Amino acid sequence: MKIAVFGATGGIGKFVVKHALEKGYEVNAYVRNPQKLQIENKNLKVFVGQVSDYDKIKETIAGCDAVIIALGISMKFGYEDTSSIIAHKNIIKAMKETNVKRLIDWSTPSIKFKDDKASFATIVPGILASIFLPKAKKVLKQVHSIVVNSDLDWTIVRFMAPKNTPFTKEIKESFGDVKKIQRGRLKIKFEMALLLLKLTLFLKFSFI
Repeated sequence: MKIAVFGATGGIGKFVVKHALEKGYEVNAYVRNPQKLQIENKNLKVFVGQVSDYDKIKETIAGCDAVIIALGISMKFGYEDTSSIIAHKNIIKAMKETNVKRLIDWSTPSIKFKDDKASFATIVPGILASIFLPKAKKVLKQVHSIVVNSDLDWTIVRFMAPKNTPFTKEIKESFGDVKKIQRGRLKIKFEMALLLLKLTLFLKFSFI
């Protein structure tokens, strides 16, 4: 398995790279600052560029079996960070041109899915995001639209405020119809990275 990881030096992306290399995957990591990726491995190839560098993005994706996007967006109130929108447009365009079909991405429960059940987890985040993070929510909705209308084999994993806490190996998936395990168990960057990586092998056209 060969994967391309965008946002490879971020809080979740760095763990995606780590997990993938431990499983023996080949990894093409796309970064802005290679000094932040403190990993050396014969199966790791680092590509340096900006979200607007289409040719470099296309080079990163070519020959891969799947793409994982772990790019963050700004949560500053009143600031609309469009870099993720630009990145998604370029990544998806490059995937189509290189015939790479599998895409794993992330979002938050503030972005609704048709299978969602009415619950605290599916209603409250959307309300809070509209009040406190309106610009960030607007960007996530645009990214969502770009992905679901891409005709790729996509999966979007929705989670909130992941933290750097001890690895529990417990992940519970739901559309709001399953209670959380313990507080914080769904908010661990290490585990979210592992789930993103596992999804490269199965599922498509779905939300979690």
